[in-house]
This record gives sequence, C-alpha cells and structure tokens, in this order.
Amino acid sequence: MALEGWDHIPLGYGADVDVAAAPWWLRLWFHTPFIDRYAYPRLVQRGLGYLTPSPDCPTEEREPVGGGWRLREPGYVRPGSVVPLKPLDTEPDR
Repeated sequence: MALEGWDHIPLGYGADVDVAAAPWWLRLWFHTPFIDRYAYPRLVQRGLGYLTPSPDCPTEEREPVGGGWRLREPGYVRPGSVVPLKPLDTEPDR
C-alpha cells in the first residue's frame, strides 16, 4: 500500500509539505512517532503538499500528478533555504 506523500512521490518531482498551514490536530498527528506516516496523505489531500519539478528529469519522463498535489514553478527555492555568502575580506574588521 503506497501512502501519497510518505512512500510515494511522483517520479521527476521533489516534494514539500506546508505543515504550518495545517489545523492543530493535523500538526499534532504529523509530530506523533510511528503514526506520522498517515498524516502525510492527509496533508496532500488538503492541498498542503507541493511538488517542484526536478531539472534533471525531462518533462516527458515525469509521472502524472494527482491526488491533491500542488505544483510549484520550475526553479522554485523556499524562502530562507538559500543564504547568499559574501566573499571573505583579506583584512580583519576593526
């Protein structure tokens, strides 16, 4: 039995779930050991599962998407997941 969002993610996509937007009881369920795997399909069914197309997978090889998944734009980067780094100065700050 495949659980959408837990052990099945459509081929050619990366998955992300928005737990913060879920109701309190679903967030609690999500953080409960051993039964948390059953919360993922519920999150996807509620439209809180997001798929980002993988740039390494051609469009024609991607699996069809269904079951409540929402698609993000190709190249989407989560806010706060990338931090631009400044080059090191040759002299220490004074």
